[in-house]
Amino acid sequence: MTGQTWPPLSRADVVVFPGQGSQRQGMGQDFHQRFPAARAAFEEASDAIGIDIGAICFTDDPRLHVTEFTQPCLLTMEIAVFRVLAAEFGLAPRFFGGHSLGELTALVAAGALPFAPAVRLVRARGGAMQEAVPADQGAMAALILDDIAESGALDLVTAAGVEVANHNSPKQVVISGLAGRVAGLRPVLADAHPDLTFIPLRISVPAHSQLMRPAGERFSARLAEVAGDLDALRAASVVSNATGEFHDPRRFAADLARQITSPVRWLDDMRTLAAAAGPGGHIVEVGPRAALASFFRAVGVETRTITTVDEAFGLGSEPVPRGEPAAPAAQPAPVAQPGPVAQPGSLAQALQPAPIAMAAPVAHDPEFPGSAAWCRAHRARIAYAAGGMGAGVGSARLVLRMAGTGLLGYLGTSDVPLERVAAELARLRAALPAHAPWGANITRAPWHPRRDEDLVDLLVRGEVPDVEVAGFTEPTAALVRLRLAGLRPGPDGRPRPARLMLVKVAHPDAAARFLAPPPPAVAADLRARGLLTAEEVRLGANLPMADDLCVEPWAGGGPGLLELLPAVRAVRDRAGAGADAAAGGGVDVHQAAGQVRVGAAGGLGSPRAVAAAFALGAEFVLTGSVNQCTVEADTSDLVKDLLASAGVADFTTAPDVDSFELGGRVPVLRRGGLFAARADRLDELYRRHGELAALCAEDRQRLEKDLFRCNLDDLWQELSADPDRWSAAVLAGAREDVRQRMLLVVRWYLAESTRRARAGDPAETLNFQVRGGPALGAFNDVVRGTRLAGWRDRHVDELAGFLMRGAAEVLAGRG
Repeated sequence: MTGQTWPPLSRADVVVFPGQGSQRQGMGQDFHQRFPAARAAFEEASDAIGIDIGAICFTDDPRLHVTEFTQPCLLTMEIAVFRVLAAEFGLAPRFFGGHSLGELTALVAAGALPFAPAVRLVRARGGAMQEAVPADQGAMAALILDDIAESGALDLVTAAGVEVANHNSPKQVVISGLAGRVAGLRPVLADAHPDLTFIPLRISVPAHSQLMRPAGERFSARLAEVAGDLDALRAASVVSNATGEFHDPRRFAADLARQITSPVRWLDDMRTLAAAAGPGGHIVEVGPRAALASFFRAVGVETRTITTVDEAFGLGSEPVPRGEPAAPAAQPAPVAQPGPVAQPGSLAQALQPAPIAMAAPVAHDPEFPGSAAWCRAHRARIAYAAGGMGAGVGSARLVLRMAGTGLLGYLGTSDVPLERVAAELARLRAALPAHAPWGANITRAPWHPRRDEDLVDLLVRGEVPDVEVAGFTEPTAALVRLRLAGLRPGPDGRPRPARLMLVKVAHPDAAARFLAPPPPAVAADLRARGLLTAEEVRLGANLPMADDLCVEPWAGGGPGLLELLPAVRAVRDRAGAGADAAAGGGVDVHQAAGQVRVGAAGGLGSPRAVAAAFALGAEFVLTGSVNQCTVEADTSDLVKDLLASAGVADFTTAPDVDSFELGGRVPVLRRGGLFAARADRLDELYRRHGELAALCAEDRQRLEKDLFRCNLDDLWQELSADPDRWSAAVLAGAREDVRQRMLLVVRWYLAESTRRARAGDPAETLNFQVRGGPALGAFNDVVRGTRLAGWRDRHVDELAGFLMRGAAEVLAGRG
């Protein structure tokens, strides 16, 4: 609608995709030039069928109007644009629809069908449809007339041996049949209904008619071949052309197979989607043309159409802050395919960009170190993960970049409002194929236990496939629910968790607790509260709490990786021997504690450090601070500039917001700021005085002026009225206990210093808390003089490739 002001795309309820007939030369080219995600989609589709999809779409290629090629081109263009809108603009619809071929696009967007198999499937579909009727012998036409269903015009269509293929709106149907019969109807209808408009369509087959029965049979056979890739439950958010209602998971494949020969009940589909969106619902059409908007308008529903980049940047829509699009490129960026380990020589030779593609499940690359079993379980190409950095630094954009190259990344959720976490999870689910490797982090929130429970609720309801657990020393009720919710028996009757859990541990005793099954009393209590079913509790009785243990030494001191990793492996092996004996042997990875995988984190900033971790027995590695200095990290440019110039001696430790009262410390950047010294001074004052009133005037004035930037009493009044930041019990305790009150004020500064760094205000540089350790300095030293020296050329997936290729070189004796 001209002049319409639309809400942000992140508030869209429904997305719909047009089908064949909407194609046009140049479709998607502007997205392809501007956004890496679009280029990746075109490349993935081209690789899937061995044809340059972009060349057909962007040039004057007659194949664009030949069904066999039209269908994969349309699917690719629409998914490319959808992924850009999801990744860069926050589009995260709850419901999906597509007209004819567009239904296949909708299923891909909903995660019910992986993209690459879908491209092959629709090419086979198009070819089968093209071959079902000889060239130029089939035709389709649109008929437009007020209240056409009651006009009698359709009786004339049936009498001529032609079928109604699409019920598009109260005013429009599309007919399909042999070309001669369709053409012969034109004068007949003109005589009977002078007001009727007859529009021949540029479609080379008589789709959605009984003439397509041979094609339908072939399509059914191809559909059966990819049955293992289908996710019928996700299809329940997509309307069916064959029924006019949301797909029934029990009939999903059958209804999809008969779509080729059945009329498209688009009028019913529109009404179903509008009802699902509810009053004021926001419906977005994504495709080459605004093909469906007029149909929705005919039933009183306004839609927003996005066919170009300019329309994506239209009124009411701006890119989400964490997903600013890449600068326009005149040509698609070259993408290297996975290759062997670099030849002997400088580690700089290993700087080969990894492929950027939203791929179907990938196989473990045997040229890299690490566990193939870990890669299979996590659907990852190499035994490497990027950890979920706190305060949102581990962004959705970072996770998308990793997943697009077949690598695992975790969304950071610590100190991020739950509303934003929910939006980021929805964005990831919408943008990624069903089998992509990705996950989210949960870090213990000791001052607000309810947050752990609420976050677990989001992770469970959001169907997050992989969770990184940090800061927990033992299973809690929230973690037990996370472990057991959705637990189902596999084909062999053994338990299959709904999500994998990678648990970070810093002590063998903690490892032993997560190698054990969930505490029975905790599981029983969750069952009594209705948060678990009896079946989930029963199946979880012999299930270890973790699929993976990641050994990360405590930053505040104590044993290092050299001592901890072998110790935790020994604990795992002993627990496994007991589990096997109790079960009689033969149990699978989810039942035997002995098969829980053990990996390493902390200090992994160079290929040699990564190689050392694998040499110690790590089955995978997880990196942290090195990823903060990448394009995808959601922190300020100022912080990235500081980190990129740091050396191994430019880091120290400072009090940890999560375990401050216990003396916990975290690694932080020392160079360029005073945070570490100021936090230590604050720690000293807390332990010496224990209450704000006991501070001398000089100390108080310095704190208010240099650290807090406000009056401490005013700050306490603000904090005491913020139940979202602190639990009710914590606030009540602080009102009664002056020491607890000062503790909350100190914690506020420690958390605020992280937010100040992320915002990047130059006036607050001295108070920046920038997490990171010597590993990042080591990385800077190794890449000095290479194209990775500057952070603007560092992408998180390329760092992974550099570290792992270099580690392979070292382990092979060539590095």
